Amino acid sequence: MLCEPVQNFAKVKAMPLDAEFKKHLRSLTREVQENTFDELANYKNELVGKAIATHNAAAVPLAYKNAALHSMELRVRQTIEKYIEAVDIWGIAIDATFEDEMVKEFWTLTSGPNQLQFPPMIFKQTLPAVQQSYSQERGRLAKRLVNEGRNRLRELKMRTIQAKRTAAVSTTNNTFNGPVGNAYINSSVIQTTNNVTITARTLDDIDRLSEENSELQFAALEVRNAQDQGTNMIDKFQKWASLANTVGGLAEKIRQYYPHIASLISHWAK
Repeated sequence: MLCEPVQNFAKVKAMPLDAEFKKHLRSLTREVQENTFDELANYKNELVGKAIATHNAAAVPLAYKNAALHSMELRVRQTIEKYIEAVDIWGIAIDATFEDEMVKEFWTLTSGPNQLQFPPMIFKQTLPAVQQSYSQERGRLAKRLVNEGRNRLRELKMRTIQAKRTAAVSTTNNTFNGPVGNAYINSSVIQTTNNVTITARTLDDIDRLSEENSELQFAALEVRNAQDQGTNMIDKFQKWASLANTVGGLAEKIRQYYPHIASLISHWAK
């Protein structure tokens, strides 16, 4: 344990996608579908028209296949871009669980039949080969689009972290008066003192320790906001430390690799 006494917390778990946020994602999907409908219809008609003009009956099924793949790529890519933009706008903390949930949403966008529907009187001799080719290409395209979406989501996560670190570079150190008394780290009694200094490095390390847990990320943001606003951050830091105690292995990691944060916890233990 990092500090004592602390309130008993249930094991912190990242939350699934919020129902309101998922509802917003559905509306973004419809928005992209409506905005691309005419463009994709015109593209399909153009491809099929050019295929017919070749007077090669085998070219027409290929035109339908290429139009279908183009439609899927355009719509899915634009929708994923909208989804990631929404994550940024909503200010959602991106942890491993949230990333997995979003990737599931990306895969949902790629769902659909692996067989094409052709109009009557189409040249049928080449249809089996075209259908097989379409199914294989569609599967590869789906995987590529989902991987691209995952990469863009991770890039957003890193940009957010970097932005907070950059903002902290010009931040001056603040000294706060904490309560005096005995603190406990793994049952070892440490005598505290009054003055404690918070540096930009400390804030960055708190952010780094919180990266894989959404509740810790939110608590870390509250600590940083309190520091930026020049208000007393003791309560915010104590909240973060209490949550850190509930994450398996994190308390020991702080003791071993972040002694300056362990020292703060010892000063401000409840």
